[in-house]
Amino acid sequence: MTYKEMYDCLAADLEKIKIKKEYLLPRVVKELKKEMRFPAWKWYEYTAPSKNKYIIFFYAETRYDVENPKIDSFCIVFDDSNRRYVFKCNVAHWVSDGREASFIREIRVYTSHFFDRYKERWFKDTSLTSNETACRYFSRNEEGRMPIEMNEDINRHLEKYGEGARYSCRVRDGVCFVMTDQQLVKSEDGDRPIAQLEIYKTYIDKSEMAESQLEAIDKSYYESWFRSEQTIQKEFMNGTKTLTLEK
Repeated sequence: MTYKEMYDCLAADLEKIKIKKEYLLPRVVKELKKEMRFPAWKWYEYTAPSKNKYIIFFYAETRYDVENPKIDSFCIVFDDSNRRYVFKCNVAHWVSDGREASFIREIRVYTSHFFDRYKERWFKDTSLTSNETACRYFSRNEEGRMPIEMNEDINRHLEKYGEGARYSCRVRDGVCFVMTDQQLVKSEDGDRPIAQLEIYKTYIDKSEMAESQLEAIDKSYYESWFRSEQTIQKEFMNGTKTLTLEK
């Protein structure tokens, strides 16, 4: 399958997942009200009509969030060797090297190794199941997720990983090391990406990184944010361009 076909396959399930979330919510609120400790999670297995298997989860960080918990989902996929992966799809704001912006289909794939490192390094609790770990990660780290451009100040072994290791991701709890690839199509302006695959390989807690690495990450983070904001203001706030999703 192409990256676009992978995205389309997952995106086709979103409406059914939304209906299932709405159906589960009243039951979840009742269960969360009985919780004595927070943060609290509830998760449920769901098989879509497409036969794709999902985990739908609900998260209340404090008792005040019980009536309005965060709600999200992810798809579970096993390869031919029975290795487990977590898939999520998204439409992301993408800015080219030439500072042009568009929407791009985004497929994020999280390896079992990634979640093993997360529960060891952040929660320091290896007893958590795979689904419990994934629910906790996405509950805490989806908001404010920001791609950062990698350099040797962040990872001194960067060169051996090639072009695919050009970007990683800073999240609330630490730094995610990612391999990235794009599906391109021909256009009058040259090749343009229509879909992007991101494979989340491992997680690093900030406490395990040197001060020089943290400074380099912060610098890359704010540079990425500033470039994105500049592009939005230049191309969209003045009404000269509308974001589109390539066919």
